[in-house]
Amino acid sequence: MRHALTLLASAALLVSLGCQPKAPKPIYGPWEEGLTLAFENPTLPQPQRTSERMQVRVTRTILAPGAPTLVHLDLVNLHGQMGLLFRHQDGGIALVDDKGLVFAQPLPVGFPKQTQWVDRGIQYRVVGRATWDGAAILPTTADPVGYWVESRDNQGHGRRVLFLPNLGEVESREDRNGTWVTVNRLVARGFTDVPSLTRS
Repeated sequence: MRHALTLLASAALLVSLGCQPKAPKPIYGPWEEGLTLAFENPTLPQPQRTSERMQVRVTRTILAPGAPTLVHLDLVNLHGQMGLLFRHQDGGIALVDDKGLVFAQPLPVGFPKQTQWVDRGIQYRVVGRATWDGAAILPTTADPVGYWVESRDNQGHGRRVLFLPNLGEVESREDRNGTWVTVNRLVARGFTDVPSLTRS
């Protein structure tokens, strides 16, 4: 009798675990409305580095159950402003127009399990997981572990980007004669508006 009760309890536990809601797949880009990120090129001398700082702000996010997430970003620096629309789906990121036409696919659907892909003649591969060494600027709730992705074009120019969940690119490096040089790095994170969306 005790053995039967043990088996019954085990089966009930397995059923209850199977009914638990699954956590949403990470979005490897900024998506919280009002989130504002600032990037600098560390290779530039001051004050040029600060004057050429790029600000990325999430202006609008469209979340719908079972559908890709659409994120509108504004990129601003002293030279002007540009709006971009990104579609996030199952780990993938696509730069799209308002009709859904894909201009670029920095991360494929299925990322990070999809470890190699080609987009517009550029070859991509996942180099591996890493903890970002600049994570001190992030809140303690942020996940500092992401994936380095390397790309190479037809001329052999190499670039590596570290993608973190909910932030996307936090650091980019260029291959300069066999040395990886950081050319873009997240230096500030905050909100210019109160966030209005959450993921469940």
